[in-house]
Amino acid sequence: MEDVLHMLLPLLEVEQGIVTACNSVFTEQIGYQSQAIIGKPVASILSHLSSEQHQPLTLKQFLVQTERAPHGMLACAQLTDNFHYPLPVRIHCSGTCDEGRFRLCFQILENKSLDPITGLRNGWAIRCRANHVLEMANRRPINLALIVLCVDNFSTINFRYDFDIGDLFLTVVGQKLQALIGEKGLVVRYSNAKFGLLIEEHDGVSSSVFSERVLRLCKKLCQMGDAPIQLSADLAIHRSFSLGVSGEGICYPDYHAMEVAAEDALQEAKKVSQSNFVFAEKRISSGIVYHKLIIDAFPQAIEQRQIQIHYQPQYSLSSGRLIGLEALSRWHHAELGHIAPDVFVGIAEEIGLHFEFDLWVVQQVCRQIVAWQEARVPVPKVAINISFKTLEMSTFIARLEHILQQTQCPTTQVELEITETANAHNVSQLRENIVQARRLGLSIAVDDFGTGYSSLKLIRTFCRSLDVVKLDRSLIENICKTELDREFVHQIIALSKVLNVRVLAEGVETAAQAALLHELGCDYAQGYYYHKAMPTEEIAHLMRAMQDSGPQAERLR
Repeated sequence: MEDVLHMLLPLLEVEQGIVTACNSVFTEQIGYQSQAIIGKPVASILSHLSSEQHQPLTLKQFLVQTERAPHGMLACAQLTDNFHYPLPVRIHCSGTCDEGRFRLCFQILENKSLDPITGLRNGWAIRCRANHVLEMANRRPINLALIVLCVDNFSTINFRYDFDIGDLFLTVVGQKLQALIGEKGLVVRYSNAKFGLLIEEHDGVSSSVFSERVLRLCKKLCQMGDAPIQLSADLAIHRSFSLGVSGEGICYPDYHAMEVAAEDALQEAKKVSQSNFVFAEKRISSGIVYHKLIIDAFPQAIEQRQIQIHYQPQYSLSSGRLIGLEALSRWHHAELGHIAPDVFVGIAEEIGLHFEFDLWVVQQVCRQIVAWQEARVPVPKVAINISFKTLEMSTFIARLEHILQQTQCPTTQVELEITETANAHNVSQLRENIVQARRLGLSIAVDDFGTGYSSLKLIRTFCRSLDVVKLDRSLIENICKTELDREFVHQIIALSKVLNVRVLAEGVETAAQAALLHELGCDYAQGYYYHKAMPTEEIAHLMRAMQDSGPQAERLR
């Protein structure tokens, strides 16, 4: 049995806490060469020991319990591989004696750092290795560079040949990359046709010498694309490569910043239709970093209610009466400061959180409406922006009904504002959801009307289900300055009257704009001429003041 274990599972022999031997399976699966692991404290690669019942253990406690067990002892732990990636393992310990000698046998429970197609490591491994090297760089000189390599137009290989050939191409490319860098770095496959090369230099050479080496390597990598890559005796495929390279030397606080810089450079390299490489600036792109920081912080901002709902009043142009509020999300990040709504709403759609975020906003607004009503605050109808991507979801109406029932919010108090629909994939579901929302008693408005053909098509298609069309602020900006803008708005208002849809103008900033809109037949307006979006307490005060003083007293700012 011991021989079988020796052949199949990684083994370490330890004496007085120091590794004295390892088998070939250990070097193959964990990655260390025998000379690199022998003489090393076992505690330096083994951590988070616990019993199989998940009770924490020290190494000493584990050994003591092993001595008492007739057939050894099983435990769970993390074993750090040669790239400093923590592998979850189950350990069997045997042979403990008074001299402190024992054998550890490991079963790897999961290794998420392996790419199943190429056999290379993946992004998990390169992140762990890079962060470890960057920490070492604080103590002694180390040169480090990240190259992100992308196979240009790779998808055509899968399309023309098949996925097996595509996988074989990636495998051969991975082998060529590994052969080029040898022992000086790590090659990983991130995803699809993107590879990462982490180049290390620990010999104390100058940063200029190291940069020259990286430059030569980039040229060799580009030369790989000069000739077809041979996959078999009768099949060779030609592809170019785009490379983005992190800045020179150790100039990044962590791997994340290094990766962002290399990715930024990669996008520049892709602009050339041949093999090309671009070095990143030492100062990483603030736009990309900002974008990624928001992506990381957004889910937590929702969970911890860092995003606040403000409300902008809407008024009747004929009577000055407060007829509605628009709910607007506001996010002030502790470090990033104020984040514009169009930025984080766009990111919500990008990372697939738009559905949950929109419903979260609906829930917060419904709760607030009920709270105002219970406090006898005279709240009008509240409009909520809903992405078309959310509105075309098959479960939207069911989730909406659940929120309305849970909060006991009257449906007549809620209006859904539909945004851009040009990229809608499921128009039939979108149409059905609009009809169902109307049946629930909610009003429907088209937001930002006049900025694109899709909005015109939307009101033509859904005019029987629409209540309000909102003129985009860009249409109002010059309405008092040019005849063209004035006539354009006039025609939109006339069209809305034909369709029996009321019109609300956004972005009204002057008394002249409000007066002209009223003259042209516009029904409602909102904008800085009246009020900016206000937090809950301020808008409640305004609504009470309107009730006490009458509509004309609070119509203006």
